[in-house]
Amino acid sequence: MKIIQLSKLKQEDLLTQKETIAIEYNNKIIGYYNPTIDYQKAKEAKEEFDIIMEKVLEETGLTEEEYVSMFMNLEELCV
Repeated sequence: MKIIQLSKLKQEDLLTQKETIAIEYNNKIIGYYNPTIDYQKAKEAKEEFDIIMEKVLEETGLTEEEYVSMFMNLEELCV
């Protein structure tokens, strides 16, 4: 099992692992990540999502931050 420091954990780590990852913080294991989907399918889905997001941002003229903030504001209104 691979052990990764929480501060060094990246999305790529989560998408590329095929086995359980122990997540460590201050030299203590705080949790485990157990991948449940096929790596190739996850990679293809991420690539497809990236293409869609590029089109959405291009067509709307929004930045990624502006796009995300729209949903954050909606979440606050619904609570």
